[in-house]
Amino acid sequence: AHQDVPFEKVVEELQPARDLSRNPLFQVVFVLQDTSVQDLQLPGMSLSQVELDTETTRFDLELHMYERENRLRASFIYSTDLFDENTISRMASHFQRLLEAVAENPEQ
Repeated sequence: AHQDVPFEKVVEELQPARDLSRNPLFQVVFVLQDTSVQDLQLPGMSLSQVELDTETTRFDLELHMYERENRLRASFIYSTDLFDENTISRMASHFQRLLEAVAENPEQ
């Protein structure tokens, strides 16, 4: 309803406790990159998108989704201080089952 309000204005109005090492309002992020990425061809060179291993996270948990080769891909980036690999693996499995259920019955 208020998508035109700048994030900085929301923070200013709410005045949450500040910690420069953390986002003031949220620690979980979901990113859906809904544009298809095409490899860029220029004379004498070819550029393509690569996935980078991330050593640090800006949030406690991030889920990034994007389409690649006609498939929906997902990657989790998480704080190892808060989550272990098994927890994230279980979370990914639950999320996959949720997406499969939605795809099987999109009207529900």
